[in-house]
Amino acid sequence: MPAQSTADRVIPWVLAGLSGILLILSFPPFGIWPLAWIALVPLLRAARESDNPKAAANLGGFTGLVFYAVSLNWFRHVFSLTVSIGFWCIFAMWIALFAALARWLWDRWNVRSGGPGRELAWSLACGVVWTGFEYFRSEVWFLPNAWLTLGVSQVPCITVLQVCALTGVYGLSAAIVLANAAFGLALRGRRAAPLTALALVLGLAGWGMMRMRSLPVTSGMKVPVAIVQNESFSMVKYASATLSPEARNARLVVWPEVSIMVPPKQEERHRQLLADKLKGSRAVCVVGVVMVESEAPRRPLMRNFAWVMAPGGALLGRYDKLHPIPVVEHALPPNPDPWPVATPVGRLGIQICYDLDFENGSRRMAGRRAELLVVPNLDPMEWGSWQHRMHSAMAPVRAVETGLWIVRAASSGISQIIDPRGRILASLGVGEEGVLAGEVYVGRRPTFCSAAGWVFGPVCLFLTLLVSIAALAWRRLISR
Repeated sequence: MPAQSTADRVIPWVLAGLSGILLILSFPPFGIWPLAWIALVPLLRAARESDNPKAAANLGGFTGLVFYAVSLNWFRHVFSLTVSIGFWCIFAMWIALFAALARWLWDRWNVRSGGPGRELAWSLACGVVWTGFEYFRSEVWFLPNAWLTLGVSQVPCITVLQVCALTGVYGLSAAIVLANAAFGLALRGRRAAPLTALALVLGLAGWGMMRMRSLPVTSGMKVPVAIVQNESFSMVKYASATLSPEARNARLVVWPEVSIMVPPKQEERHRQLLADKLKGSRAVCVVGVVMVESEAPRRPLMRNFAWVMAPGGALLGRYDKLHPIPVVEHALPPNPDPWPVATPVGRLGIQICYDLDFENGSRRMAGRRAELLVVPNLDPMEWGSWQHRMHSAMAPVRAVETGLWIVRAASSGISQIIDPRGRILASLGVGEEGVLAGEVYVGRRPTFCSAAGWVFGPVCLFLTLLVSIAALAWRRLISR
């Protein structure tokens, strides 16, 4: 066997790195969403031409390191550099496993010399395997993190984003990877799979256009809202903003996460103090609260919750955070049974910051007859603009999945009012302080995703597990 030239050894790594760069550009702050549909073409070509699945895994890992180390560079403001590198490597591992299985399936199904049916089946399998790993690392394992889910890259393309109403964001991720795998086959002179994938993309866009025209976005009760964006963590400043002229007509006011800190056993006193500060307001007020029980047995306990207060100051309900941030909120117990809060302006489905990153919290609220998603959010300014833009891009996905309006109050941006089509109708930028006023329509618009389509991600995970077991069994068989 002739020795490989330097170019032959380098080109696969260049292709893998190119995929990483294209993925970076697909997401905020760049947001060049069409690139997501071709971003994996270079990696998949390098993986197909690699010597074996192990070599493909190395290439996939390199793609992942380039992608995550740059896109999640702001991790350095949250964790130490060592911990950040560890997270980047863990994220990259999932792309490495995807590339290895894509390579293994290419050989096992003999796609190279097979017909259009095998090419399309391989493309479909690539979409399923990518989504299985994406769902696992986003929702299932002990360090869940849904950042940079591939479907989120399509938030600027509202028509395609409507697919999330059917299968959730994971169905959109699968479609993107399927298209990448099929489009890459066009480089080999194949036509059937690329044309089929193109028809799929156009069909999804066409269906999205029809949904946007037919969705009753303005059905339900019209409610003026006001969002307070401020990182002072001062009850006085938040109350002043609530009583400001900008919020005068609001019937719902939302403060950010951790707006006030309440000492243990002093909840009633602080609620009364807050009610006194809000005298004169005609709005239901959602207030982010944090409490640390430093004298708790064994270790300190943290409570991160939202008070929902009536215009007169009475407590209408409380929502505790469902998803503590791994590593950061290790002292926070998760909410085992979250429910919407009934108010004079409808049933509010509260989601605190990190909760909205996951599909299960908003889906559960929609299933329990929530009529509006309300999100107190904390994104410290020190985490940088990159983080803020990336995080705020995830919220429109939940609006489409649930069919609900979203009111999101971020401490230092980006606060948003989002309609059920995923359109951001109003926002306050990164680092701005003030009150964002607007209107929402409170009511239920059930989606197939909330009812049944959400199982697409778990099904992909199950199928990916089967493929992984088959690959391991095959490797063990041939090694004997």
